[in-house]
Amino acid sequence: MLTTVAKGMVEGLFRFGVKRVYGIIGTSILDFIDALYDFKGKIRYVTTRHEQVAVSMADAEGRLTGKPGVAVVHTGPGFLNTLISVGNAYKDCSPLVLISGAVAKKLSGLDSLHEVNQRSIIAPITKAQYRIDDPENAVKILADAFNTAATPPQGPVFIEVTEDVWNRSVDYNFDMCKYLFKKPPIPKDEDVEKAIKYVEKSERPIIVAGGGINNIDSSKKLLELISCLNIPIVTTGSGRGVISELHPNNLGRVGFGGGSIVADKTLENSDLVITLGCGLSDITTYSYILMPKGDIILINLDEKTEKKPIQYSEWFYCDANMFLKKLVEKIKKLDLRRDYKDWWAEIGKWGKRWNIMLEGALKRKYEGKANPSKFFKELNEHINENIIITAGQGMHILYTYAFLKIRGPKSFLAATNLGAMGFAFPAALGAKIVHPDKEVISIVGDGEFMMTIQDLETAFRENIPVKTIVVNDFSYRVLYYRQKLQKAGRLYGTLLKNPDFVKLAESFGAQGIRVDNDAEAKTAIEEMLQEDKPVIIDLIIDPNDMPPFNLEASLKMTSH
Repeated sequence: MLTTVAKGMVEGLFRFGVKRVYGIIGTSILDFIDALYDFKGKIRYVTTRHEQVAVSMADAEGRLTGKPGVAVVHTGPGFLNTLISVGNAYKDCSPLVLISGAVAKKLSGLDSLHEVNQRSIIAPITKAQYRIDDPENAVKILADAFNTAATPPQGPVFIEVTEDVWNRSVDYNFDMCKYLFKKPPIPKDEDVEKAIKYVEKSERPIIVAGGGINNIDSSKKLLELISCLNIPIVTTGSGRGVISELHPNNLGRVGFGGGSIVADKTLENSDLVITLGCGLSDITTYSYILMPKGDIILINLDEKTEKKPIQYSEWFYCDANMFLKKLVEKIKKLDLRRDYKDWWAEIGKWGKRWNIMLEGALKRKYEGKANPSKFFKELNEHINENIIITAGQGMHILYTYAFLKIRGPKSFLAATNLGAMGFAFPAALGAKIVHPDKEVISIVGDGEFMMTIQDLETAFRENIPVKTIVVNDFSYRVLYYRQKLQKAGRLYGTLLKNPDFVKLAESFGAQGIRVDNDAEAKTAIEEMLQEDKPVIIDLIIDPNDMPPFNLEASLKMTSH
């Protein structure tokens, strides 16, 4: 049966199980949006107020479901607005399909209105780039794109469609619209046995768990592993929640931008590091300054590992989830058990040092402002495994690492590896649409929130009751602090004036709550969680408040 390219691609999305498309309409995709109209009851089209937001919503969907989120944007300006969000997805291995219009074929290459070389621009931050200017290839390209995005290591792909091709008619075969990607290499039995030999001779082992195993099945296997081998676990930002951070073996996030002293010191002093679903990066090691002293075994699919200045004892290029499963099976069969009492005693000393730092932060008092450490400790008392936390970048995120305990897999989403601001609030919108039964809380700085605040309108119009905590210090605080410490207090371009976030929230139809003292924290959090509409908590804090983090390693890193 003949159908247009636009209708064929929408049918293809439906065949791949796509339930939502995020984006902003434009002339170059008008026909595609019109085709979506006929699928209203099957595919939800979510219009946003900025393309960066649309792509981050799709990115969040990909992270949570493991299947590509989909965004569609206008050519040229609309396309260019997506790049930060595509970069986040690329750096954090999130499956995403971005569809963009393109100028008509006859205008291509003539420096036409809206024309930029989209595929060349986006190539460094996508797994693949496609162009549809021949209607015969449209559905095949869509199928290739989905399979490429979904193939581990996952990531974003880009499709541009020339404006003049949407309404061309073709008889398509939609049988190709299914996942047929090649599965990652299966771990070899001898490689698993090699890893066990390293474990048997180790006295101070550690597991670094990354996003590649952050799922329910691997979470169960990891718990089985540590029931046999009492090994400490640290996580990357993307690995948070792989097992509950309330579990005594989970020492929390490691590395720059949120690592605790206990996690960092345990990594640095280990004699065996096993990375599962991640590698050791400049983030994990504070720009390769905080380095483990013993053997390092890498189980990951990231080919960029070869470029990093780390000597691995072993690198097993295979599915980390399957490796973990085989590792647990063999350890159980061998009845291998270790408790590492001396190692845990040493770790306990760093834990006490970290706890003293946390307690010190909680004792601070401010006039007319809240103590953010106290606020987030109180928030921690109200969260559970049914809550998703999203976070962007900035000094405020350190409170989420120090005081919030993530309870389960895929319960924490952050722009970990690109370090871009502007991810948290859009990701929360996407997460709430995917999981309407879960509470979703975005934690943003005032500088970050102002970058995507226009999409409060999207939250209200689309009935997405996300909760947002604005850590409001009236500054770009990371740079404010660095100017104070490293530039003799020569503050320039880091102090801000903000709107009244409570009134602004109310103007968008959201609930606004201001917290400027510690006594209001519990009531505000309870009120936020009881509301069934978007809520903004304006948390007023002192920009000079220092969140708990590994200051020594951070300063050492910045001095090199």
